[in-house]
Amino acid sequence: MKKHLGISFFFGLIIIVFCPLSVMNGQGYSPAQERNAYDYFDRVGDKSYYQQQKIDFMKDEMNDYSRRLHSLQEKFNQKFFGSGSGDGFKSPFSKQSNVSPPQNNFPEPEKEDSKQTSPRYLKNSQKLAFEVNQGEATPVVEDEQPKQVREANQDASPPVSRQKQGMGGYLVLRPGITLPYDDKTSHFPGGKSKHREYKPGPIVSLSGGYKWGGLMLGGGVLYKENRYDLGDSYEEVGGIRYSFDSGSKSKTVAGFVEVGYEHWLHQRVKFVSNLNVGYGVSLVEDFSSSSSMPGGGSHCRERIDPTFYGSIGLGFGFAASEYFAFQLGYRYLYEDEVPAHAFEIGLVGNF
Repeated sequence: MKKHLGISFFFGLIIIVFCPLSVMNGQGYSPAQERNAYDYFDRVGDKSYYQQQKIDFMKDEMNDYSRRLHSLQEKFNQKFFGSGSGDGFKSPFSKQSNVSPPQNNFPEPEKEDSKQTSPRYLKNSQKLAFEVNQGEATPVVEDEQPKQVREANQDASPPVSRQKQGMGGYLVLRPGITLPYDDKTSHFPGGKSKHREYKPGPIVSLSGGYKWGGLMLGGGVLYKENRYDLGDSYEEVGGIRYSFDSGSKSKTVAGFVEVGYEHWLHQRVKFVSNLNVGYGVSLVEDFSSSSSMPGGGSHCRERIDPTFYGSIGLGFGFAASEYFAFQLGYRYLYEDEVPAHAFEIGLVGNF
């Protein structure tokens, strides 16, 4: 009988010990699943407030520990040296002004502050909020911009600043193409006449001078050439028309005074206008095969005509640097023989 009672007691003890453990294992309890109080806050303002409260609590504990340590040191000095230091206690950590809890009356905007989500904010958030120096807390304040960025911004200057400033010299080379818009007919004694129409031709000008802000004053030279349109140009003698041969053309050389103005539209783009007035000569060469000429065949005849030269140009400049720029422009130019429209590309140097 006693043997049976001992066996029953042994099995009952096993059941009492192992049943709670099996229940705990069945529920899947694990300490790793515990969550920190910080994880229960969703909004940035709530988390910031919670962290500030933790920091203030830690400061209070450190101040209290420092106060007790100071009191113990005073008692030690009084006991063994007969007098204390006489210095009052100063808290090594100063608390910030009371921070009010964030308001929950309105929902938090979906878009978070870019400063809080930027890599720079995350980097700065890992730094200490204070430094302890001789018993006083000194806040750490960091510039919003790194030193290298500030120096780069201070040293950076517009690449065209020299062009925008007051005085300086300039030199412009303008190659382009002319589109004649008028034909010429000359009448001579004996019933002879010449009708000339011109093809598009090259033009190039070189000018330079001085400028004061946007006003420019200088001078330059120009050369242009246009060949005859042989299909529509002819010489008429006694009612009979003779076509001009290849090589017939007009060439003009002129010198001029230039007045201009430029207005900046952007850091690198400006509006440019100029007026040229001068004097030149046109050399007209024509090859004719009229039968009335002695010996027949083609003969070259040259005529030099003085001419007034004038033009007005409009365009845009594009600054590549403070010393160099490009121009694209239109010019209306007048001369006695071949008035024309012109389109130019300008290469500008500033010095």
